[in-house]
Amino acid sequence: MKEPIDMNETEMRARFDFSKATRGRFADRYRNGHTVTLLDHDPDEDDMTKPTEIDETTRQSGMRIFETQIREAGLRLDEPSKNDAFDYVIRAEPEGGRRGVSYPVKLKTSIHEVFALYRKDSEIPHLLVAYVWHAKGASEPEIYALSYEEALQIVRSKPYRNSKSWDEDGGYSITHSGAELKEMLKDHRMTPDKWHQRLQSI
Repeated sequence: MKEPIDMNETEMRARFDFSKATRGRFADRYRNGHTVTLLDHDPDEDDMTKPTEIDETTRQSGMRIFETQIREAGLRLDEPSKNDAFDYVIRAEPEGGRRGVSYPVKLKTSIHEVFALYRKDSEIPHLLVAYVWHAKGASEPEIYALSYEEALQIVRSKPYRNSKSWDEDGGYSITHSGAELKEMLKDHRMTPDKWHQRLQSI
């Protein structure tokens, strides 16, 4: 990119003659003395028809993947109030006019295969911890859903339970799950047709 030209308005007008400018929609502005900005490209060559691409964060991508699967499962997904310590509420609407059941969800998204759990989340009744793996990238996304107690059993069965992070900081997170943890999680991998059964088991 060219370095910007450092000159004030008077110097610019002295150096460049805009009095005879006739090209484009700015000609009248030049003649009438409006502010002139010297650009290092021609604005008329900009393609104004191209939409601006906004790169999703891993969090945004993971949320979109999760929301899509829940909708495909035929479930209702709501956002909680700002004071709640979870990310979503899944509402299962039973047939026959019976009252629906609500399930709070704590969503954890990652590019890789992060498994994380925090003791403070145990205070949320009937919490479902959902993990979205490969939320961005070439790999196929994977969604796992565990109750807090199910996730806690995994922590207790692994060396995590004796770590400083778990004992003192109240939580644990690993970036790459590994073959053993994947085997422990395989029954909790979700597809749209598994969600109703998953919720009923909580």
